[in-house]
Amino acid sequence: MVDNSKPILNILIPTDFTNNAYHALCYVAELLKNRECNIYLLNVYKERKGFKTRPINNESETSSSELRDKSNIRLEKTLSRVKKKNENPKHNYKLIAQPDSLTDVIHSLEDTLEIDLIVLGNKGKKSSIPLFLGGIATKTLESVKKCPVLTVPKSAKINIPREIAFATDFKKPFNPQVLNHIRSLALLCDASVRIVHIQEKERLDKIQQANLDSVLAYFDPVPYTINKMPSFISKAKVLQVFLEDTDIEMLAMINYEYALLEKMLREPIVEKMLMKIDIPYFIIPNIPLEG
Repeated sequence: MVDNSKPILNILIPTDFTNNAYHALCYVAELLKNRECNIYLLNVYKERKGFKTRPINNESETSSSELRDKSNIRLEKTLSRVKKKNENPKHNYKLIAQPDSLTDVIHSLEDTLEIDLIVLGNKGKKSSIPLFLGGIATKTLESVKKCPVLTVPKSAKINIPREIAFATDFKKPFNPQVLNHIRSLALLCDASVRIVHIQEKERLDKIQQANLDSVLAYFDPVPYTINKMPSFISKAKVLQVFLEDTDIEMLAMINYEYALLEKMLREPIVEKMLMKIDIPYFIIPNIPLEG
């Protein structure tokens, strides 16, 4: 995400012209204020309801060119607004208006533009995790396989995080490319990492211990702490309790299939459990180890 060997980062920010999307844009502009970036503002206008729920066209507007023009005008207004608030010579903004489904466009641009980070705004209201993230954000997390996704709730403070929580169960070995996203982000923010382990057993088994050791070795020189949390009710509830008791400003997780994040998204009790989390989620796609 913030690979120091890459001189310019490519950031993709889908927008539906809501305050949620604009807040996410402002957040990432602050987060990456010291990095050279190409920031791509994307609006997908073929979908009747835009990115989330706000229509960008009337029923009578059926012409693709009309929709494209309207999309471009609103992108220009968004760009003017963000530059007026936060002009940064290190940030080069580019506008993209395209017809198609949002996930299809993201997949295409992820490759052609060599995207390093996708940023999504979300409501962040008191709700279950899938509703907290929003339907499109959840679909994007499920489908993006190559670069991290940062979801920013509208209530998140626009500041650089000083503590980042990394939640993991240590059940799978870590690809260094995956860990590098967290390490690089922590170094960029001058932040410490709180490793959160939800204990399903009293002690780590040999595989879990080996995976923990690899994490600690790779994170050096980033300051870290290890926080063991007992497993009760649901993994989402455990994380909620931890976040409420600390000053964590960002939560990082690896998007393993059938692992911690997916269990949180799918466990039945989550749909009934209310949460109040107002910090960004930094979700990293899993890159399996070769061999």
